[in-house]
Amino acid sequence: MFQSGQTKYVVGVELGGNPMRNDFRMFKPAFELARTAGLPIAIHCGEVPTGSNEVEKDEALQKAYLEALSIIKFKPSRLGHALLLSEPLMEILLHNPIPIETCPTSNIMTLELALHHKGNLLDGMRMHPQLGKWLQKEYPITINTDDSGLFCTNLTKEILLVAKAYNLGERELARILLKSIDHIFDPSGETKSRLRVDIRGSIDKMTAIPDQY
Repeated sequence: MFQSGQTKYVVGVELGGNPMRNDFRMFKPAFELARTAGLPIAIHCGEVPTGSNEVEKDEALQKAYLEALSIIKFKPSRLGHALLLSEPLMEILLHNPIPIETCPTSNIMTLELALHHKGNLLDGMRMHPQLGKWLQKEYPITINTDDSGLFCTNLTKEILLVAKAYNLGERELARILLKSIDHIFDPSGETKSRLRVDIRGSIDKMTAIPDQY
C-alpha cells in the first residue's frame, strides 16, 4: 500500500473508463484509502446525461445523477470531463468549485458535436454543453488532450481550438494556463514552480501579463 512520501513517482490516482458500467460508489472505499494515504484524486464525472434530482422517473438519469452527486460530495482534487452535468449539479460546483479537466477534441468526438457541421471541429467546439459557461464564469479548468494518439491532437492544438472557438485573447489564455498549474498533482511543488517560470517566460515574450494572473 502506498504511504505518503514513499515515492516521488506516484503522484495521484484516477477513476475513469466506461461510464455505462459500474459506479464510483463501488470504488469509494478504495479512494478513501488513497486519500488517507495522502494521494490527490481525479474522478471522471458527468460523461453521460445526468438527471436533475434524486426522484428522476428515468432510471438511467436517476442513477447518473446519484453517482455524480456522490462524486461531487466526495470532493476529489479534480473532475474529469463533467460535460453533461445537469444545472442543479453545476450549481453545486459553482458554489464549491472542483477544478475540471476539459478535453476539447475528445468531447467533440465522443458527443459527435461536429457531425452536423461536416466534421468541422471549430463549429463543434462552439456547441460544447459546458465550456462556454465555464469560461464566462472563470470556473477553474485545465485544457487537456485526453488521448493525443487516438484523437490526433496535442496540447497546442487543444488550446488553439478553444481560443478560436470562444475568441479568447492572450490575457484570457494566460490566466487559464497559469491558473491550471495550481491543480497539478505535485507533492513537492517543484514542478509547479518550474512550470510557472517557464510558462510566464513564454507569455512575457508575447505580451505583458499582470502579476495577479
